[in-house]
Amino acid sequence: MNPRLPEAARGIALINALFILVVLAMLGAFMASMSTVQQATPGQSASGTRVYHGAKTGLEWGIQRAVAQGLCDASTSFTLAEQGLNGVALTVTCASTAHGTSSVYYLTSKATVGGLGGPTYAERRMEATVSNLP
Repeated sequence: MNPRLPEAARGIALINALFILVVLAMLGAFMASMSTVQQATPGQSASGTRVYHGAKTGLEWGIQRAVAQGLCDASTSFTLAEQGLNGVALTVTCASTAHGTSSVYYLTSKATVGGLGGPTYAERRMEATVSNLP
């Protein structure tokens, strides 16, 4: 009995080995991409939470000014400096219509953080309609 494999069997073994190497390389690349996604997700989630609370803060600020003080600026932009919301850019817009002795205010608050197109960019927009009816 000859312990050597025939020529055809050696060719098949080489093809099988190459196939296994390609599959393992693809699996490794997939695992590396999943690791990158898992590392980026918490930062993106934090950015989303910051802009949500920033937009909510801007909307509440605009409602307070409109209803309590009767001030309705067409557009006001500023950056928050409070802990946790530091660096969140806000734009609050207001439009009003008079109805007799009362007014209806339409407010929009847009909060952004990070650079547009960057990995930490997030944006949130909230709207509210309020009035100062007695």
